[in-house]
Amino acid sequence: MKEPFEESPDWEDQRMKIIGLGESSIRKSYYPELQQRLHELEQTNGELLDAIEEIQQKEEELRENYEELRIIQSALDLARKKLNLLNTLTFQDIQSALFSLSGYLTLTKEVVSEEPASDYLDKSLLQMQKIERVLHIAKQYQNMGIHPPKWQGVLEVYIFALSHLDFSEYEREISLERLEIFADPLLEDAFLYLLENILKHGRHANLYRFTYTENENGISLVLEDNGIGIEERRKEKIFDRGTGLIGGIGLFLVREILSITDITICENGEYEKGARFEICIPKGMYRLKSRT
Repeated sequence: MKEPFEESPDWEDQRMKIIGLGESSIRKSYYPELQQRLHELEQTNGELLDAIEEIQQKEEELRENYEELRIIQSALDLARKKLNLLNTLTFQDIQSALFSLSGYLTLTKEVVSEEPASDYLDKSLLQMQKIERVLHIAKQYQNMGIHPPKWQGVLEVYIFALSHLDFSEYEREISLERLEIFADPLLEDAFLYLLENILKHGRHANLYRFTYTENENGISLVLEDNGIGIEERRKEKIFDRGTGLIGGIGLFLVREILSITDITICENGEYEKGARFEICIPKGMYRLKSRT
C-alpha cells in the first residue's frame, strides 16, 4: 500500500518536455543557447578559413622568395669560385715571376762584387722575400672562411705549426692535452704566426709556455715568453693591419682567423718581462676529451 505522500509521476508532462512541447520544455530552454553556440562556431570556422588562406598565400610568397634566394646564392657561389680561381692563378703567376726574378738577381750578385751595386742587389733580394711573404699571407686571407670551421685538437695543431720553425734553442712548457676548439682550418697558421712572433720580437727570450685554464666564461689559452715584452701603448696596435706590411700583418691575421668562431685574443704581458698572448675561447667553442 502506497504511503500518503507518494504520488505517481506525470508521464505526459515529462513526454511533452522531452519532445519540445509545453511551457517547461527541455528543448525550448536549451535551443537559444545552442543557436548562439552554433553561430559562434560558424564565425570561428570562417575566421580559421581566412587564416588558412592567408597562411597559404604567405607560404607561396616564401616559396617564391626562397627560390629567388637560392638562385642568387647559387650565382654568388659560382662567382666566388671563379674569383678564387682567378686569384689563385694570379698568385701563381706572380710567384713564378718573383722566383725567376730572384734567381736572376742571385746570379747577378755572384758576378757583381763592386760596391754599391752589391748592396743594392742584397736590398733587392730582401724586398723580394718580403713580397713573397705578403703574397703568401694574402692567399691565406683569401682562403679564410672558405672552408667551414671544425673541431681541432690544440696540441696537434700546435705541433704542426711548430714543425715549420726552429725552436731548438728554446725551453718550453706545454700543457694542451685534451683540449679541442671549434675554429677555422687556418688555426695552424694562427699558431704559426704567434710562435714566429717570439722568434722575431722576443729578443733575449729562451723560454715559452703554452697552457690553458678553464674558468666560468670558457677557456683561457695562453702563450707567453720571457722576452722583452710589448709596451703598454702598443698592446692593441700590434693587431692592426696598419702596423706594417710585414711586421703587423701576421698578428692581424691571427685575430681575423680566431674571430670567425667568436674567439678573441689580446696581449696582457708585462713589458720587459715577456709577452703574454691570451686567447679567450667562449663556451660552446671548446670541449675537453675524456681521459683515457
